[in-house]
Amino acid sequence: MKSPRLPGVIPIASLLLSILLVGCSDPQKVAVKGLKKSGYEATTDDFLRAAASGDLAAIDLFQAAGIDIDGIDRSANTALIKAAEAGRVDAVERILGLGADPRAVNASGRDALLVAADKGHEEVARMLLSRGADTSQRDKKDWSGLALAAYNGHVGVVSLLAATAAPAELDDALLVASFRGKPEVLNTLLGQGANISARSPESKTPLMIASAAGNLEAVRVLLQNRANPYAVDLTNQTAANLALAAGHEEVEHLINHPDSWGGSEQGQKVATEMASAQIALTGEGVEEVLLEGMPLAGEPSRGQTTLTGVSETANPPATPAAPNATAATAATAAPVAGAVGPEKAAPSSSPAPLAAPILVATPVSAPVRAAGATTIAGASADPGAALVTRPAESVSGTGAGAAAPESAATRVEVSRRVREESQNKPIVALNGSTIHSRLPEEAPVEKMVLAAYHEESLPLIVDGVSGTTASVRRLDQSGGSVAVPEGSVVPGTPYKVKEVSTRFISSKEGKGRMVDVSRVMLEDTARGGTHVLVKDVSGQTADTYAILTAPNSQYRYVVKAGDVFRTTQPGIGTKDYQVLDIRANAVVIKDLSTDEVTTVARDGVIHP
Repeated sequence: MKSPRLPGVIPIASLLLSILLVGCSDPQKVAVKGLKKSGYEATTDDFLRAAASGDLAAIDLFQAAGIDIDGIDRSANTALIKAAEAGRVDAVERILGLGADPRAVNASGRDALLVAADKGHEEVARMLLSRGADTSQRDKKDWSGLALAAYNGHVGVVSLLAATAAPAELDDALLVASFRGKPEVLNTLLGQGANISARSPESKTPLMIASAAGNLEAVRVLLQNRANPYAVDLTNQTAANLALAAGHEEVEHLINHPDSWGGSEQGQKVATEMASAQIALTGEGVEEVLLEGMPLAGEPSRGQTTLTGVSETANPPATPAAPNATAATAATAAPVAGAVGPEKAAPSSSPAPLAAPILVATPVSAPVRAAGATTIAGASADPGAALVTRPAESVSGTGAGAAAPESAATRVEVSRRVREESQNKPIVALNGSTIHSRLPEEAPVEKMVLAAYHEESLPLIVDGVSGTTASVRRLDQSGGSVAVPEGSVVPGTPYKVKEVSTRFISSKEGKGRMVDVSRVMLEDTARGGTHVLVKDVSGQTADTYAILTAPNSQYRYVVKAGDVFRTTQPGIGTKDYQVLDIRANAVVIKDLSTDEVTTVARDGVIHP
């Protein structure tokens, strides 16, 4: 007898069959079964294992099983980080497509880009960059992706990351790359604008680091790119001294024999820039109107276009080189707008509606230092200041300024844009220049960046003075110092001791401790000119200079210690500045009306 069928009641057998069918069709449960067949459990650790092996089918099953795409293991690694570390490009792309966070970091502070850079996985790094990876991320030991790639000699990743790196990041990468010294890496970094005179926290240059490590080919590359062999560290040791102390006689011999260095394309570019800068330094300065030609609110365009937020003249003015420049120099040097002829226009208090800014000589009230004037090595050109012993500065970040706070990624992008767009701009002398701002919020000094620095040092250092006799040591030879009285020539050099003076000052950095800053004035009997050496500071010749630039300026400004320039700003008026000191990582500028000191660093302006 059949069971009676009650209305609305499903037979027990049919209900069980329905439940079974639903269970078998549950995608999550099906995915878990599929994972087990493939040798995985539905756990985060196994998900990371699948990602590291590049198992795309398993990755899809984990996603279907409901795994957290950004789940972490005990070391806080994500699946994306493990796939990137293993160089699994397809897995990285798949995991990113599933919504993984490219900026997640592990317990070491490394994200997917950092681990890929460390291992040299260029295509993975490229993929991550296209999906929003942060190039400014540093791990807990303060290593950037660029520095990791440079240290490990991964040329492809270095080339990729250097193109968007900030100047200070390029400098850091060059310093760490010098340990291993892969020539291709060094040339790539230098070509992107890394400072060959950069200093480590121990005041070591790339050449010193490579020399102490015995990296002969790295030393050769750095010398070819015009590294200064006479720079000294905190213990007054040169690169050659450090090489010899470490037993690298071949390196020491190379450094002390310039005829064996050879040349390079990048070194020739530096030489060309130097020639252009030296010509600009003989000019009288210019008058520039920032953002000239760009329309203000309600104004029509004045014939210029804006490229990535930077004013560029559609037809930049062609300006002749200085009259005393040789034909060879003029042919190789970049256009120099600071050396204009008698036909230059008269100063104007308001910008004229022209497509290009007016170039005029505008002397300022403070004295202008003539070319070839005395330079003081290691000391401020301002007689009232006492800058003697200076530890390396931290110049990361843009520091305080008129601009609103910006993200690290934005800062990197701005620095890269300034660096790239400044390479083809003419060099003009900062000394005697007047820089006008048309917008109240655009303070000229606050926007400046140290774009380049070049030093040429004398192969001499003063170890001490006694009366009218100086103890001078040659940095291009091994051995101790020799006593040279006033009126005598330093043996083996063209430098005559003109004057010896004993001087002690109270050091702010030494909390009142008296510091010996005795000075020796030298005369170059071969080429003319004088140089002042301060005790324990290697002597810099008059060829040492820095180049400043700004996002809204069409020029690069070459500057030397003692230079004076003027700025004008709506609502602020006129300000005169003097350059107190230039260093490998910063230019120190003082407002002559307030004595406020500003430092223009590699990544922008910082204040004390």
